[in-house]
Amino acid sequence: MKVLYVCTANICRSPAAAALLREAGLPTVEVVSAGTQAVVGSPACSIVRELPGHDSQPLTAGLIESADLVLTAAREHRTAVVEMYPAARTRTFTIRQAGRLAQWLLDAGMVDAARHGGDFEDGDPRRLVAALPATAQARASWVVEELDAARGMAPAPVAPAPNGRRWSRRVVEPQGHPDDVPDPHVLGTSWHAVAHEQLRESTEQVVGLLRAVL
Repeated sequence: MKVLYVCTANICRSPAAAALLREAGLPTVEVVSAGTQAVVGSPACSIVRELPGHDSQPLTAGLIESADLVLTAAREHRTAVVEMYPAARTRTFTIRQAGRLAQWLLDAGMVDAARHGGDFEDGDPRRLVAALPATAQARASWVVEELDAARGMAPAPVAPAPNGRRWSRRVVEPQGHPDDVPDPHVLGTSWHAVAHEQLRESTEQVVGLLRAVL
């Protein structure tokens, strides 16, 4: 399974996310990253410069075509991916969106239902899940297909508003939309900690699904 991470310059969010997924040590998962406005050969930013051998690369249609799953830092990058390669729409998600959907698939019992089946009532989303295939490549495809299907079933992201009320996905968080990882190179270096924590949490959610399926 090949996973492509995308951000703007490919010097901060996407290489950091790619490193987190590599650290999970999933033997059947290959990880690459690119940027929608990357300058070839730019090193990672000072905060993530410890990443060995990272040189930025621009996003290309070829990179998208070769990826089984495309994860982007923000919705604008998701849009850029789909505009460049429309066939990738169903396998392209923001990083936080993929984490949220992966966690829902686990919590809702979709993986267990795919593995063991069951007698589910009408309206139960587990009635709709496809059986888990036998081969690793087919299971990788299952993950992507079920993440895509979950877009219409999982609860929408909800974030706390500054005044203590709650709002829907139509209203943004102070640092941006709940499906976006903030850009520390726009908002300021103090946002690196926030961005890294969001990347870590979302990666753990995706890894949890991959470990359960692959």
